[in-house]
Amino acid sequence: MKWFLIIILISVVMMIAHAVSEQYKEKFDFYDNLKTFFNQFKINLNFRQDKILDFLHQINSKKQFKLFIASYKQYLITNKIDLTNIKILSIEEINQLTEMVKSIGKLDSTNEIKQIETFQIEIDSKLKKAEKDKEKLCPMILKLSLLFVIALAILLI
Repeated sequence: MKWFLIIILISVVMMIAHAVSEQYKEKFDFYDNLKTFFNQFKINLNFRQDKILDFLHQINSKKQFKLFIASYKQYLITNKIDLTNIKILSIEEINQLTEMVKSIGKLDSTNEIKQIETFQIEIDSKLKKAEKDKEKLCPMILKLSLLFVIALAILLI
């Protein structure tokens, strides 16, 4: 019975640790997708100048970035944006991203490109931070949880 309990405990704790570390990976993926999004948007603005909504329909995204694209589409239709459903972002990041979204499409193409380049600088810094967090914290969370489970298993034996 003890061994069964230990195996269940190890499984549960490791699943929780994996879920927590996955958030850091998702945040990195989100900012990587956002960087790609603004690069594509700038290219689209330079060469094709499609409407923003048509451009958004062409983007294939997954996980948290899909929520961003859906919120952006909703903003273009209703003029209201709610990015609080993106759980991996802090309130400060949500507010900053909201301001970015609201300012897109308000200027002429030259100024729009300059503004997007400014956004890209901010996104690059957030991407670097997310990458450092992912590389440092993901393995640490998994190792600490494994040590915790081993210590608990020793106490139970």
